[in-house]
Amino acid sequence: MASTDVDTLLQQLSLEEKIFLLSGADVWQTQEVPRLGIGSIKTTDGPSGARGQFLVDGRPAAFVPSGACQAATWSKSDIQELGRVLCREAKTKASQVLLAPTVCCARNPLAGRNFECFGEDPFLSGTLATEYITGLQESGEVSATIKHFVGNEQEHKRLTIDAVIPEKALREIYLRPFEMAIRSSCPPDCVMTSYNSVNGLHMDMNAPILQEILRREWGFQGLVMSDWGGTNSTVESLLAGLDLEMPGPPDRRGKLLLQVARENSRADIPEVIDSSVRKVLSLLRKHHLLGLSEEEARESRTRVEVSSTSQADIALIRKIAADGIVLLKNEKAILPLGSADLSGRQVAFIGPNALFGPAGGGGAANIEPQYRTHPMDAFRAVARSQGVEVSAQHAPGAYSRKWLPKLSKQHWSLPASSSFAAPGDEKSLLQIDFFAAPDLSGPIAETQRRSNSWIDLADTSPKEFTVDPVPPFSFRITSVLTPRSTGTHSFSLCSVGASRLYVDGALLIENSRFTRLSEAFFTFGSAERVGTMFLTAGRQYTVHVEGWIRTDAEYHEILPDEVNPHFAAYPSVRIGYLEELPSADEMINHAIALADESEYTVVVLGLDDEWESEGYDRQCLSLPGDQNRLVDALVRRCRRPERLIFVHQSGSPCELPWADRVSTLLQAFYGGQEAGHALADVLLGVVNPSGRLPITWPRLYSDLPFASSPASWPDKDGTVHYTEGVQVGYRYYCHNPSKQPQWWFGYGQSYTRFSRTVLKLAAAGESWTLSVEVANIGRYAGREVVQVYGWPETKPEERQLVAFDKTPVLQIGSKTTLEVRVQLRDMARWEDGEWVLLSGNYVLGVGVGVGDASTLTRTIRLEQNRVFSA
Repeated sequence: MASTDVDTLLQQLSLEEKIFLLSGADVWQTQEVPRLGIGSIKTTDGPSGARGQFLVDGRPAAFVPSGACQAATWSKSDIQELGRVLCREAKTKASQVLLAPTVCCARNPLAGRNFECFGEDPFLSGTLATEYITGLQESGEVSATIKHFVGNEQEHKRLTIDAVIPEKALREIYLRPFEMAIRSSCPPDCVMTSYNSVNGLHMDMNAPILQEILRREWGFQGLVMSDWGGTNSTVESLLAGLDLEMPGPPDRRGKLLLQVARENSRADIPEVIDSSVRKVLSLLRKHHLLGLSEEEARESRTRVEVSSTSQADIALIRKIAADGIVLLKNEKAILPLGSADLSGRQVAFIGPNALFGPAGGGGAANIEPQYRTHPMDAFRAVARSQGVEVSAQHAPGAYSRKWLPKLSKQHWSLPASSSFAAPGDEKSLLQIDFFAAPDLSGPIAETQRRSNSWIDLADTSPKEFTVDPVPPFSFRITSVLTPRSTGTHSFSLCSVGASRLYVDGALLIENSRFTRLSEAFFTFGSAERVGTMFLTAGRQYTVHVEGWIRTDAEYHEILPDEVNPHFAAYPSVRIGYLEELPSADEMINHAIALADESEYTVVVLGLDDEWESEGYDRQCLSLPGDQNRLVDALVRRCRRPERLIFVHQSGSPCELPWADRVSTLLQAFYGGQEAGHALADVLLGVVNPSGRLPITWPRLYSDLPFASSPASWPDKDGTVHYTEGVQVGYRYYCHNPSKQPQWWFGYGQSYTRFSRTVLKLAAAGESWTLSVEVANIGRYAGREVVQVYGWPETKPEERQLVAFDKTPVLQIGSKTTLEVRVQLRDMARWEDGEWVLLSGNYVLGVGVGVGDASTLTRTIRLEQNRVFSA
């Protein structure tokens, strides 16, 4: 029988087998060693749930609220319970390792992956990450991977950028949430290094951070893996403590590392290899992937994925999505609408996100949801569940897409729409035929059917093409279009490699010799090319797209130096389509007319997974398209502007120049597959909003320090300087009182009113404890977040979040007392290589956000300096 003992296996493994274990076998799994009964670990993204094997068009999975939405709940218990849900979800995808949570701090609101993280504050992020990991790992069946370690606060040049971070900021802001989770009672089993460099060293080979801080200071015993394609060296990364190169086949290890080990030019190489192999084997042992039969070990890379989520888990997803919605303004007390007589009344839903709202951001967070819920339909359904029939009508009002919408069985803005279908298969959107030749010649090697026109072949190519190097294959996509309307219709292509689009055999888009890249396919795809054609309603048209990899010198000249072979090796395409639209004026006029004939109007604006995504940052804080123009027209021209309810959906702030002119405004972070139901629950009063902002909301991007300092954002000569130091988010505004944010970190309103009273402040050992009584003195049941900020009495500008808790639902007239503990270590600052808390008077303030923290304070004295070990 094969051994399950790590030391025994280390002795039995050949050098070549050890090397195999230190890199992935394919995109998501590690190598197996059948002769010794060693199986394969399967990883899965990630930030929005356990997606499973395929980045696009894979098996359905539970699409959970984004990290920003989770953070906006400020609920430790709910996030821990979500971890348990994700453990069960990962198991349905036959995975042992979930590539989450993301705990990088939101340094700049333009950063593309802000929606994935827990906001700008290291204490909030670290606390919630700890709860998330505890819930995920407590059964021992699934491991967490905290990421991206460290300094991955932007997507611009993310593979090569050098983040120059002062030591104080590195310790207090960017390392802090990782430290909190790793030094907790339930540390993550895995850490993922970021792509970027920090202070001159790529993170995969940053020994000062990986070895000195992560391993020695914090005592991390788990496995360190690279981000996908983020291993930048063979020997240096190994010596720095990077245990596993992902994905496979290996790029920097494999044969290269085997050659180094055989040459044995360094005496410590065998010992370091054994150390990393030991960590891989330990993780395998935890997940019962040692001691397998030879057949079981071989089959460990072919586990079957399923999709099964309980109703209780779905209820929690819906609850978190609703509790993460932040009520920013309710000046006319229009909300909740459940208090009004809506029966038989018409409610207008206006805006580009009103009919089909986004579930989440893009990139690694992409998921094929089990289903989607959208604002208007969900509103009708929730009202009906409350015994009220509501008439709801829609008008888009504005167009806000970055690219033409992907092919769909339903148009982006209209219920009755053009349709696409694979030939002979109405259930599928399109058919892909693959050829083992670069020119679509020879027999068809494989046929696939898909339901998404974003065709990323990095992990969905036929098995015979997923080898290193990738062979020169090609493909032909076929779909049958039945237009809804007669007129000039638009098609588009973005591609990695060459592509062409034909309609009924006529070449419409030639994209085989493009010379400019765009943000598509993680910034390695071509710019979108658009072609138009007059089409007749009801007639069927055959659409063909051909694709193949480009090998010409011109193509390689336009690829950036930082090109990641795992993103750019496979020919891939994104196909868009749009029927002829009315003009911007016509869309706005239609929206105003609908609003005027309706009892209430819900205007749903914001961003989506094309604007917020892995791979690129936003270029400005403005709302895309004509959304600001739509709002301005509605506010100025509607008959009853006080009946306008604005909902902004995004993962991070946008400039809202009209915010002071509207009376009702909600911020809905991406809520996953239950986003529509959650919004309806809040609008109708089924749920009283208890979300609080996990980020500070600027009025203008020009108010932020990055606006006047290109070296601090996005970069200067490949280096980004964190010149603001620790003044991130609310800390910046506290140190610059002449500038005021739109809304402070921690801000959020409720449909009810709460009173807060500090009953007692006591010092005991290493902590101070506040006893805070919270009473519901309003008209609705609801939850309140108790936020505690601390600062030296003489330096109020240095306030920082040091504790928080959330009440249970308080009924009208009821109250509860929360014991909120402030650890002295969390009050300390990094000075000269150690954590220091100086003697003196300290203020603890309780408020709804940083800006309110001075309204209810207590002062306590620290008699002597305290120094805490690193």
